[in-house]
Amino acid sequence: MPKSNVMEFGNFKKLIITFSFLLIGNGLLCAQEKTKTTQFLYTQLDYFLENPSTTGLLRLSKIISTKEDQLLTSSDQLAWIIVNVNIGYYQNQYGNTVTAVRYYEKAWKTYNESKSTDYEIIENCLQPLGDLYIKIGDLQKAENTITNYLFMVEKSSNTPKIIAALIDLSIAYNNKGNYEKAIKILEKAETLDRRNVNVFTNLATNYLDTGNYSTARIYAQKVLSLDLSQVNAHQILAAAALESNDLKSAKEYALQAKFQMLKDTKTSARDFSKWQLGYIDILLAKSEFNEASHNLQELYTALIPDYDRKDELPKTEKLITDKILLKALDIHAYVYQELNKPLLAIEAFDLSFLVNSKLNSMYPLQDTKILQHTQNRNRSERYIALLYSLYEKTNDTIYLAKALEATEVSKAPFFNEFLISEQLLSQYKNDSLVNKRNKLSNELSIYDTFILKEKQKGNQAAIEQIQQWIEEYNAKSIELKELNEELAQRYPDFLGEKEKISVEALQEKLNDDRLTLIEYFYGTENIYQFIVTGDSITLNRIKDIDQFRNITQNYIHYFDDASMITDNINGFSTSSFNCYKSLQIPKAKKIIIIPDGSLNFIPFESLLTRKTNTLNFEKMPFLIQKSEISYDISATKYLRSESTNNTEDSILGLFPVDENNTSKLSFSLEEVKIVQQQFKGLFLEKEQATYANFLKEAENYGIIHFSTHADAGDFSRPGSIRFSDQEVLINQLYGLQLDSELAVLTDCDTGIGKPAKGEGPLSIGRGFQYAGIPNILFSLWKVNNKTTSHLLSDFYKNLKKSNSNNHALHTAKLKYLTSTTISNAQKSPYYWATFVYYGSYQPPVETSYFWIIVAGVFLLIIVLLFVIRQKRK
Repeated sequence: MPKSNVMEFGNFKKLIITFSFLLIGNGLLCAQEKTKTTQFLYTQLDYFLENPSTTGLLRLSKIISTKEDQLLTSSDQLAWIIVNVNIGYYQNQYGNTVTAVRYYEKAWKTYNESKSTDYEIIENCLQPLGDLYIKIGDLQKAENTITNYLFMVEKSSNTPKIIAALIDLSIAYNNKGNYEKAIKILEKAETLDRRNVNVFTNLATNYLDTGNYSTARIYAQKVLSLDLSQVNAHQILAAAALESNDLKSAKEYALQAKFQMLKDTKTSARDFSKWQLGYIDILLAKSEFNEASHNLQELYTALIPDYDRKDELPKTEKLITDKILLKALDIHAYVYQELNKPLLAIEAFDLSFLVNSKLNSMYPLQDTKILQHTQNRNRSERYIALLYSLYEKTNDTIYLAKALEATEVSKAPFFNEFLISEQLLSQYKNDSLVNKRNKLSNELSIYDTFILKEKQKGNQAAIEQIQQWIEEYNAKSIELKELNEELAQRYPDFLGEKEKISVEALQEKLNDDRLTLIEYFYGTENIYQFIVTGDSITLNRIKDIDQFRNITQNYIHYFDDASMITDNINGFSTSSFNCYKSLQIPKAKKIIIIPDGSLNFIPFESLLTRKTNTLNFEKMPFLIQKSEISYDISATKYLRSESTNNTEDSILGLFPVDENNTSKLSFSLEEVKIVQQQFKGLFLEKEQATYANFLKEAENYGIIHFSTHADAGDFSRPGSIRFSDQEVLINQLYGLQLDSELAVLTDCDTGIGKPAKGEGPLSIGRGFQYAGIPNILFSLWKVNNKTTSHLLSDFYKNLKKSNSNNHALHTAKLKYLTSTTISNAQKSPYYWATFVYYGSYQPPVETSYFWIIVAGVFLLIIVLLFVIRQKRK
């Protein structure tokens, strides 16, 4: 039976795999030497196939694992591939998607390592693996895998297989939300076959997703003119009718889809569950919420083994890792809200978060995690809105605590997860598995960089080289995934479920530090602000999000260029004060800000706390004059952070200045002198400031100072930082393991990058945090080299005295504002507010002169008494 490449309603495909590979495998076996390992593997597989069952599959999986290290010949490797493909197929048939992926990956890894050509790897392994990646939401690996086998079939000029691969790739892009690119790929497939039902169906789905309902209907009708039994076409017409508010037609098309499904004996429970989701959409449009709840229970019955309908919602221990279940739970939360059952809605949300967490745990690559996190953010916003309404009704602070927990789950979750894992593994640096993992992470980042740089060449890119790197990248990512699972067995907390933030512990730390924490959640409909102190927690909702966005964006634009402020000081003052009011900053001496969304680009200390008409920047009531401001990416990171002693550290300085190059930084060499005056260390200048020297020396220094060029990148190009010998992309930084406590990035735009919902800007600063440096000082826009040298000089002097990163920067900015040697124009916030500090709060340790003075006076008195006594004699 041929494979069906159809994007079904709900953005999933039907997975149909034949057993033809068994025949191929057995045929090939005759031409090869039968070793004991080969014979053993095939015997065990034959035994299982005589009577397939879940118990038999478990036995087969366990018994063949003993041979994984005994694949000495090509026949052993081929047998291993075939057995693992079979296990992957049956695991998927039995609903064990995650396990199925693992075994298909084992087969692909061995095929790739053995460089075998005696097996139909695409149809038997790569296509179902690509399907499963889409099914679980690992879209980056899906794209890599499908692109890989598309390249392979294009070289063979096999038109049906090329079309199948193009359809698969379009499905990956559709799930990423890149509908235009999916349509472009499908149009290419359409030129190869003008009557392909699968191509038409997927085109209809993508046009439906873009809102082009008329074109979606045209393609769906084309499908039905060729084959009336096509379920997806009926469902697309149902969805299009629903969008047009034609509920009667929508229901008719949906029921016709159900009729066709029931006729097909091969319809799976999961296929029916996908149909249920589409039908529930119609019920919701008709406000038939009780009926929708009933249908959701039917869906759980079909999808989850041993589901008991008496419980309404599935039990936690019965949850499966499936995107259909995730969507169903989200819908059920909405239904319960409409039925005025808020506590059940909270329960549904909690289960949804848990399924999402299980899905995320399967993704070893950051790009996939960030992509999936967007959907989780939308869920978090609905959840917080529900908790906020319950708090307003009951005044019960438990709902505030849960809302903060939900915000934290959505705030830089992968970075926090990474930090926790790194902190755990840092205790086992001599463990060979840990070292191997670190090496693999670095290799992945290098391949990722190679691929990105080559793709940037456009039409000049070497396609074959890209494909080779993608192959290596996929193989390394599979190896890393297996290694992470092995580490999780050795160290259970490594990939274990992370604990939610403890509000009590957070308040205790805030009380000790005498800090006020302000955390924002920037949603699509509302913005929420948490204000947490040692003894209180407040939640505010900013309802008029459009007005708020206009006020904050207007203020951010004043920092596009130095002249924006100085040419319109009164306009800046008004904008700054309006922004201050909108952000609802409380009065506090020391504040830590956890920004979100576009708020990441606001220097809060530059806000004006009251109206003013003065044109003198020094006399303006900036927030910095009332509050010491520092930042962090999440309250969780702040809670886990520890103060460190920077004064005992030495500095690694990198100054890749080329006197003969147009990229010369005129004040970079001045920075060398500034830093050297306060801290000892190694200062690499000009051609010595190479990437290799940086990697070699970084582990020996607590502070790393960069004075070079950086590029923030854009939506298609990642940011980068310049060394004397090469440009290093952010992606390459992700794989490093750095132990320094502080990175000072004086380059332009080091805090700017492609925004990622909840994760913040994917900037150079964030790249160094992922590399293991917890505390970062970076810039929010293009810096002025001369004013940078003023600020840095005082920063390092203050750091030496106070042993506090945050306090050192705060006092340096204040001194800059009051300096008599700096003109009023250069006291504009454009010059001093660009640098911000993200990291652990460190209370300043000022040298106390009181006892020195007392001792001096006491000594003076003794001397005087001695002199008087001598005179009397």
